[in-house]
Order: sequence, then C-alpha cells, then structure tokens
Amino acid sequence: MTSLDLTRRRFLINTGWTAVGITALSACSSIMPVLPTQNEPELGDGYAWVQLLPGGQARFFAPRMEMGQGASIGLTQVVAEEMNLAASSVACIAPATSQVPAFKMTAGSEGIDEFFGPVSHAAANLREHLRRLAALKFNINSAGIADETGGFRIKGGKFVSYGELAPVDGKIISVSENEGEDQPRRYALERRGRHKSIGSTEPDPNLAHMVTGKAQFSRDASLPGMAFGGSLMPPVSGAELKNADAAAAGSMPGVIKVVIEPSHNLAGIVAKTPHQMRAALGAIKPEWHLPENITDNPGDRIRDFWSQIPRDFEHDLISDGDVDDLSETSITGSGQFETSFQSHAAMEPRAGLAWVRDEKVEVWCGTQAPFFIQRRIAQILGRDEDDVILHPMRMGGGFGGRVLCQPAETAALLSRAAKRPVKVQWTREDEFRGNYFQPPYFHKIDAAVFEDGSISRWRHDFASAPIFFGIDAIPKIARPILDRLADEGTARGATPPYRAANKLVRYSDIRLPVSTGAWRGLGAAPNSFAIESIMDQLARNAGIDPIQFRIKNLETQHIRLAQVMRKAGDMAGWGRRMPTGSGLGMAAAVYKEKTYVAVVAEVTINHSGKTIEVPRVWCAQDCGLIVNPGFVEQQIIGNVVWGVGLALTEEVLFSGGAAETDNFDGYEIVRQKNAPYVKTALIEPEGAPPVGAGEPAIAPTPAAIANAIFAASAKRVRKLPVRYDALFGST
Repeated sequence: MTSLDLTRRRFLINTGWTAVGITALSACSSIMPVLPTQNEPELGDGYAWVQLLPGGQARFFAPRMEMGQGASIGLTQVVAEEMNLAASSVACIAPATSQVPAFKMTAGSEGIDEFFGPVSHAAANLREHLRRLAALKFNINSAGIADETGGFRIKGGKFVSYGELAPVDGKIISVSENEGEDQPRRYALERRGRHKSIGSTEPDPNLAHMVTGKAQFSRDASLPGMAFGGSLMPPVSGAELKNADAAAAGSMPGVIKVVIEPSHNLAGIVAKTPHQMRAALGAIKPEWHLPENITDNPGDRIRDFWSQIPRDFEHDLISDGDVDDLSETSITGSGQFETSFQSHAAMEPRAGLAWVRDEKVEVWCGTQAPFFIQRRIAQILGRDEDDVILHPMRMGGGFGGRVLCQPAETAALLSRAAKRPVKVQWTREDEFRGNYFQPPYFHKIDAAVFEDGSISRWRHDFASAPIFFGIDAIPKIARPILDRLADEGTARGATPPYRAANKLVRYSDIRLPVSTGAWRGLGAAPNSFAIESIMDQLARNAGIDPIQFRIKNLETQHIRLAQVMRKAGDMAGWGRRMPTGSGLGMAAAVYKEKTYVAVVAEVTINHSGKTIEVPRVWCAQDCGLIVNPGFVEQQIIGNVVWGVGLALTEEVLFSGGAAETDNFDGYEIVRQKNAPYVKTALIEPEGAPPVGAGEPAIAPTPAAIANAIFAASAKRVRKLPVRYDALFGST
C-alpha cells in the first residue's frame, strides 16, 4: 500500500468515513498540507470539501467560518444546485483542521466571490461521476441519463437515487480519474433564471437554536474534568512580564495551578470555578516592563506626522499627470477629514478550550483563521502542527476581529501546565482592551473641476496605521521589514472610481503602540468618507446634481456604479423638497474593484433634542449573481446600521496608552430605537459572476450621512463620529 493510500485512508477516517460513500480529492497535492491561510483557493481545492453520504445525502465541509455572514449557507446552496438536491439534503459541517487541507482564512467578503468556483466545480464533478456509475450499473450510455432531484432518471422511466449508487467501501475519487473527460456542465453558472437552489432565501438552519440558546459557541464548549483558566492582561500594549509574586494566589480556595511564564507574557491561574479563578488572579502581584514614551492617545503618532509641513509620504497609490497644474480650473473643493479608533464590538466575547496531551492537542474556539491558530498553538507549545487539532465553532460576530483567538492560546499553555482541559473566557472588558483596533485616519483632498464639470485635479493625501501588518501576532523582528511595504488594507477604497485629468493619491501607514488590524471593510469606510465628501462638495460648487456629477466622471470600467446610484436615488425620491432641518445625502463606492454600491441617507437635525437622526437609508448594490438574496439584504442592513454608528456614535477613547472605552456603556453602538429604516435593491447584471456582499455597503454609508447633514444644515462634516455640539455648539 502506498503512502498516498495510507494518507487517503486517514482522510476518510478523519472525515467520519468508516464504511461507505464517495468523496473526491485532488491527486496533485498532499491530502493534509499546512498552507498559508491567505493562499487563494484553486479550482481543484473543492474536491476535498464535498462528499456523498450513504442514503444520497451530501456532506459539505465548508471552507468558510460562520459568524452570521451566511457564506457557508450560500456555498451549501451551490452544492445543492450542482447535485440536484434540496439545500436541506446537504449537511454543512465546519471542519476540524484534521479533516481537510488548509484553506484561506475567512475575511474580505471572499466567501462566495472566491469559493463559488471550486465548490461548484467539485460538486459538478461528483454529480457526473455518479452519472457514470449509473451508466455502468445499467450498462447504458450516460448521455441517456437525465437529472432528477436526488438522483437520475434512466430510459424506461426508472429512478435511481444517489444512495443506490454509493459504494459500500468508502470510495475516493481523485481528480486524475476525471482527466480526459469533458468538463462537467456547471449548473450554478448555466441555469440563470432557472436555478433551483441558487437565488432562493435559504434560512440559517441553526436560527431556531440561536434564538432558543441551544446553539453552541466557544464559551459553551465543555469536557469532563475541565478547569477554568485566566491570565492577567498587560496594562498597556507592548508591556512585558518580568516576574510575578503569586504566593498568595496559590493558596486560595479552588486554585489548581499557578502558571507564571514570562517568556509567554503569562501570569495565569487554573481553578475549579470561574469565580475562584478571578479571585486568585486578583491576588497576583505582577512586575511589568513598560514600553518607552507612552502617550495618552496612541494615535498621536499619526497626528504628529500629520502636523508636519511638508509631509513625506511613504507610498504613492496613484500618480498620473501634474496635480500642481492649476490652469483652466476655477471650481475647486478641498478639505481635511478625520476618523477615530474603532472596536469590533462583537456580541460574543471570545473563549477557547484546550486539552494538551502527550499524543495530541485539541482546541475548541471561534476564529476566522483556524489553520493560523493551529500553527500558532503548535509553535507556542513546541509541537508538530499535525499534533494540534482545532475544532472551529460558530462565532457571535467577527467583523475582522476574530483572526486571532488569544484565549485559546492562553488555554493551551494553562492546559499543558495543569495537565487537564482548561477553558479561558474573556470578559467584555478584555474584548475591548485586548484585541486590535481599527486605526484613526487623517485625510486631505484638494480637487478641481473644469467648466464642463469634469474633474481636472485630484490630490489625496492620507495617513493611518497598518491593518494587514499591524496586529501583535506579527513577530517584532519582521515589523521593520513589513513597515517598508504598502499596507493594502489601509489603502482599501482609496482609489476613487472617478476620472481626473491629473491624479495623485499617496499615504503613510504608521505603526502605532497599540495593535491595529482588520475591521469591517478595512480602510473602505474612512477612505470613502473623505472621497465622497469632496465629490459632494465639488458637485455643489459646480452647480451639478451630485448623482449626475458622479456619473459624468465615472471611470469606464466602473460604469456599473451608475445603475446603483440611479436606483438608490429613485428609491429615495432624490431631488424632492425636504422639510427644514432635513436633507438627503448620496455616496457610492466600488468595493475591492468588484462590488458596486450606492447609499442615500436621510438626516434630520433635531435642534430641540440636540441630536442628529438618520430615520431612513436606501441602498442599491450590485454584487453579481445573487446566491441567497435574504442573506445579502441582511448583510446590507447590518452594514448600513454599522455605518450609522461609525458616523454618529462609535469611538474608542484612550487614557495612559490603554483603552478607556471598555464596554457598551461607553462604546455606543446604534440602539434599535435609533436604527434607520433601510430599503434595499439588488442589481443583478446578466452574466455577472457572484462577488463579495458582506462588507461593501459600510463603505459609502458614513459619507452619505455626512453629505445629508450638509444638505440639512449647510455644515460640512470633517470628523467622525460627528456630534451635534461639534457642529452647532453646546448652547
């Protein structure tokens, strides 16, 4: 028996295949490779994700981690479409790291965009393999075998179910078996207007369990003999543990183990109950080495750079023409814009359960990057990667903030020391203080238009912090090298979709003394806020309708943006007379150069209550083929509501270099009573492939609100979040 055969046998066992069924694998790569989680999926990767179970049901190992965005459900519908099954007949599983090859981390609205193709391809190949098995079984030509739900119809009218075709010995199909065969028809692409599963609003099958409290999240994970662990959080980011006096803690009731490991910045407790653990943690007297030059606000590094004249920017994003040429332009628009630190503010504080044994390490946690966490825990423990099995669990919100799972790493160290399973649960305060942040942004745009309304000059300078390279997980030794690179996350959305005769966009990404990282849409919302505010200003200065001005100046490759702008305007009744103190504002964006979205916001200035209110928002989005319209609409609404928070309320404040805002009493997400009515429209151009839908609508929403505030008050918003007092004074 070859080593590949042995590896395949292990694959069948790890995925629960002890007897029967069919799965497909690529023969051109190892079954269990550990690959960087940012690798783009290839067409053949989907073969490891789709299986046929006994009885004709399909099993789908979803390569997307679920946190409410619905990508796993949409991809399940793709499997169902290709295999002529009801979506309810496809069992969707969140695979452990031992069950499938490594896949790209879940981020960037990539679930449908990048994984539709591999999943469709694999499911179609499995369907056609079953068709060939039917042909062999009945000694007929496969061309005479027609599709039916859950199987085939052969000549003479006999129905053959997939279950009848499944072998009894757990067969693996490799890609090489399909070489020389015609590529299968891809129903997911061909059945436009005739889809059976794609295009329908399949609900989340776990919805009832989430409402009734039966759904299992990481904090619900439990094992026999489990203890509870916790560790002291550094007083500020970058603080290093020198030593700790834990004598008193070790003698407290219920304490099983005191763990002091300065090499891992760990001063921890393992106890019988969470209350005993927290009491003992409070008795530890740590000695920290604090970083130098701590300031109250970590964003001061960006502000200090911004105050320099001239500024020496690190990266040129666009440099086309001469932006210093002021001839033939008399209509101008300029301004400086600023956004604040933001938190992910997910409803579920993260947790991790680890059981470290001699033969293997098992971890249960919610993360957007299970293979990344697997490798990190292996490295922390000094174990082989194959020794570590991570069981991913559903997340109660992620928004880019669950790439790391710090409690799982702490749990692994504590479990190793205590020699038993240990669960670590972060508090709400830990969640706000201990995770990475969306960094502040500073912008300045100088622009001008010709007399005919076309943009003559566009000069956009901005500064923020690294997003892809800003998290604490980046080794210190690598940071100076990465700091030389242009962080694309920081610059997301900074390329305007509009033509300009002369254009310069440049920026700096300045590492801060706190961890900064991915947050919903990365830089798209802060960058769109500045761009779309200036577009509104230019349009009004030129005396041109803001929607028509944008359409007139669209780049040719982004002409699809015109349709969503017109649609959003039509829904909102753009151009209608508004009551005094109310206004409509428009903003648009192209997310990742693929998804087209436009928002019209209605704002009312309540002078008696000294509030800025957003009663209604209209959003049109073109994300190509719509797999599950219900989930897309839900994502749009969620993005819009978050955009309202970014515009009006959400801000992390710091004191002494540490986050002072550490719970929902200070971090003001939009409450239901203040949430706008949101009307959506989905534009689905003929032949357009599916692209990302999870984040695009947040990009233009704050800008649309800011532009509506100007329409209602003639006051231009320069800083987010915007407060009533900042615009109109406190009296």
